[in-house]
Amino acid sequence: MKPKVFYDKSTKRLKKIMGRIIPHNKRFRPIGVCRISKGGETSCPPSEVKVYPIYPNLTTPLEISEDLYKACSDYWKPMRSVTTDYVVAEVPNGRIYTDNESSVAIVSQQNRIVENVSLSMINGKVVDAEKNNIFDQSYFQAPTRFKGTVFSMLTGGAGLNNIGHWFMDVLPRLHLLRESGLYDEVDWFLVPSTRYSYQTETLELLGIPAEKIITSIEYHHLTADRVIASTAPRGSHTLVPRWLGQYIRDSFLPLVQHEVLPESERVPYLYISRSDSAIRNVLNEQELLEALEPYKFKSIVSSKYSILEKIRMFSQAKVVISATGAGLISMFFCKPGTKIIEIFHEGFVIEPFYDIATKIDLDYDYIICKGDKPVHNADEGQRQHLLVDTKQVVSILEKMRKNSGKKTNVEAV
Repeated sequence: MKPKVFYDKSTKRLKKIMGRIIPHNKRFRPIGVCRISKGGETSCPPSEVKVYPIYPNLTTPLEISEDLYKACSDYWKPMRSVTTDYVVAEVPNGRIYTDNESSVAIVSQQNRIVENVSLSMINGKVVDAEKNNIFDQSYFQAPTRFKGTVFSMLTGGAGLNNIGHWFMDVLPRLHLLRESGLYDEVDWFLVPSTRYSYQTETLELLGIPAEKIITSIEYHHLTADRVIASTAPRGSHTLVPRWLGQYIRDSFLPLVQHEVLPESERVPYLYISRSDSAIRNVLNEQELLEALEPYKFKSIVSSKYSILEKIRMFSQAKVVISATGAGLISMFFCKPGTKIIEIFHEGFVIEPFYDIATKIDLDYDYIICKGDKPVHNADEGQRQHLLVDTKQVVSILEKMRKNSGKKTNVEAV
């Protein structure tokens, strides 16, 4: 671990421990939970919280093969189907408190956490609002006061630096806000971070003025004349609802729909390299690239391209191959029918990308690489490098090409 990373993590851990021990401004610790039931009814008066139902009792299924479901890592086995009540909550004189990791507390003027639109996590799993770690906090800095209306787009620590979570858990909140009819009343958009170019670029492309953007890095505790917050786009689970994929596609694909690239600039076959990452590298990547060369694949490092460049590339791709990772989030920009081949380590088979693929009508396939030792949890799993059986990849491409003589996405060589 790099010294700065170790220092930052150690400092954050120390602050968390001290925050539970040293009392300061304890009046900001909530005294209870404002419950939101099905249909948007609350246990609090309308003067405390007003709820706008968006998609009540929405069921989201996991649509994958039985073989792939069985292969999913036991420590992260997804549910077959989930039901979520999507709402937007309006909280007069509310507060927002976050530890930028596992807690986002939307707090009413009566000092109660608003359930459904707050985030409470323990060991990576969403738990009941009454278990939010703000209830264990003793030390509070006084909140920064904002005039007007603040909309929270916070989603815990993952939204700070992971492009996948940014597209799945941060940006789709804007759709829920628009559906509530409150979008034009927002003065400030509170986002996890603007450190990375994909964060500032997407917000700009979505028409949010830079002067209206504030971050939880600067303001982890704030209060405003009115706070607005939404249910998490994936609810309390990890499955991707169809409206989420449709929102991302409707928001970004029109930006390039009238562009026609010259034949020389079109790249129909993409391999996403993870050479910019320290984890889940393909150990025999050169061998894999040589196997892909006859099929005219281009190797790209996703982080080196702007969002607009990714939209152009992936919207014209016919086949995309990648080890599982955040770079695959650009599949949102692919046309229906595009072939996606995801490469897993057997100790880290998780569902986000094959779930997305089925929801936006992509042609999904996968291979699973053998590991050399048991994997017990996600933290271990996500760090495992991969040794790819290139024959498996070629077999999928050949099957596509031959496919009973039908037209496929892979050209003859």
